[in-house]
Amino acid sequence: MFRLLSILAVTSVLSIGSGHAGAGKTDLGVQTLYYGGDIVTMEGDEPTYVEAVMERDGRIIYAGPRASAVNNFAGETIKVDLQGTTLMPGFIEPHAHPVSIGAFILANDIVAPHEWRMPNATYPGVSGKENYLKAVRAIIDSKKDKSQTVLIWGYHKSWHGELTLEELDRVTGDVPTIIWQRSTHEIYLNTACAKKYGVHKGDLSREDDEQADWENLHFWERAYQMIKGTKLAPFFGDRKMLQRGMDRISAVMQQNGITAMMEPGFPTSTFEDEYQVLKQGTEKARAYTIYLVSGFPEQFVKKLSSDKYAAHIDALPKKYDTEYIRFLPRQYKTFADGAIYSLALQLREPFYNCRECKSEWIIPLKEGEAIFDYWWNKGYKIHIHITGDKAFDAYLDIVERAMKRNPRTDHRTTFHHVGLFDGEQAQRAADLGIEISANPYYLWALANKYSETGLGPERAASMVALNEFTKRGVPVSLHSDFAMAPADPLLLAWVASNRIIDDGRVMKPEERIPVYDAMKGITIAAARTFEMDHEIGSIKVGKQANFTILEQNPFKVDRSRIRDIPVLGIVYKGKMKLNGERKVSGDRDELGCIRSAGYRWCEKTGQCERPWLLAKQKGFENTPEAFGAWCDNVLMRKKEPPPGNH
Repeated sequence: MFRLLSILAVTSVLSIGSGHAGAGKTDLGVQTLYYGGDIVTMEGDEPTYVEAVMERDGRIIYAGPRASAVNNFAGETIKVDLQGTTLMPGFIEPHAHPVSIGAFILANDIVAPHEWRMPNATYPGVSGKENYLKAVRAIIDSKKDKSQTVLIWGYHKSWHGELTLEELDRVTGDVPTIIWQRSTHEIYLNTACAKKYGVHKGDLSREDDEQADWENLHFWERAYQMIKGTKLAPFFGDRKMLQRGMDRISAVMQQNGITAMMEPGFPTSTFEDEYQVLKQGTEKARAYTIYLVSGFPEQFVKKLSSDKYAAHIDALPKKYDTEYIRFLPRQYKTFADGAIYSLALQLREPFYNCRECKSEWIIPLKEGEAIFDYWWNKGYKIHIHITGDKAFDAYLDIVERAMKRNPRTDHRTTFHHVGLFDGEQAQRAADLGIEISANPYYLWALANKYSETGLGPERAASMVALNEFTKRGVPVSLHSDFAMAPADPLLLAWVASNRIIDDGRVMKPEERIPVYDAMKGITIAAARTFEMDHEIGSIKVGKQANFTILEQNPFKVDRSRIRDIPVLGIVYKGKMKLNGERKVSGDRDELGCIRSAGYRWCEKTGQCERPWLLAKQKGFENTPEAFGAWCDNVLMRKKEPPPGNH
């Protein structure tokens, strides 16, 4: 749902008041007042509204009646009339992989079962083995430089049939090719690719070799992580490619109203490559914060002891935090069973109509419990990748044993993904203080196909039954695990509150969650998942001024229409960025800056700035001359800033 609204359309909705913030004023404080629409705070247990919210220096300084707003604050007030639109806390993505998965997918090619609409292209869904191989061949034939490695994401055997090395070589020839399975937990290499990167039998340990099929150059889970992190590291660390994908990730985030994203288990390939791409991408976008949690993938590939890895985690914030990147200490991400998209999840009952399906443990249970216990005893918040009901049972038992041995209050251990579970397991989770971050898109994308093969009708219809948690008071956030689902919070809320699948049917409507819980899942509950609910996630005095602006109020439309609500733009730390093509209109100058709101173009930062705020941040004198000199505006060529800045 990438709706691109022109600035002309948006300015007819968002009019800026007459307050003028000129250079040279004494520093009495300049604040922005938002009013004239539905302002939903997401504080409390039901939709709560305020008439006005005021921001200063990127923080919320007031939320309440409009009449009390202006008179109680000294200084100049810039007024933003919402004109009947809806202002919510900035949407939050609590589990995604922007560089190692998202950027890679968006920088390469997609052949997947369902349609994917990306900023750069729309990729149609493909079903059937011959259609899949035909699509792969078309991509290979389109490449001018046949020596360059080609990566194609989206293969799934339930839609595309079993893939053999012979078939892959037939359609790819001598072009080095990586087929990245839909789950991103598996890869298939063609012969040319294995030769190019020196992938040979004997590269893996005996234990990891159990998750490899050398005859077909197919690697999954630990074997995949090891091959990706070693032999294929030069490809997966290609910064130029990653940066191209990161620019597209930034566009996706703004279009869908995301102002914060958490990646658990950073990095999944090489630290410096992923970090530098994130740093460059976030500083270019200036529209969101990325929060990072370390974990098993890096520790496993580097073969570090837990003590050494703990020291590494402790040192990250001081060394690597920026204005837009935050490393979160005292949190760790680990893994239970295999990916649901690979049909490798651990199940209580056998797979349905799928002789080739095989359950996997990413980390064997004995080792997994030892890892969990180490970080539990250090007082860390632990994030666990869990997809199947048998794995859910296993880690309920692990948490229960840890609680008996070393009781902890408010530990907020979070089970991520949770494809299958039942009411009894949900009750145990509630009793143990376990929290949930779920991917509801599993239901939409997989229920239809998995009812035929893999899970069967009953289990497929019961996937991600989140009402079992919400009715028991268990905090639930909603994530995409991008690209396991589109990074589209309203889409996730729509699936969770409707339980509609890809063919339009509703699966177990009694498991729909209330719309308010769904919206909490992409705001305040999402912030809670990574311990940032004191900073973001709701409209409350003292929190960051991160907002998402919607054309309609999700609490006032039919729940079936939530995914169709246009996202008009965001406010990130007090700076508004509107979706759509940049056009000069009304109050905007030739560079797109809203002059009555005090904005002027700054060549150095590449965006419109409020001179007095920039002077305060950067330490230069608050005069037009000093602003122009600092921004290099004397040498400025007249050019249009990137879409979304103002």
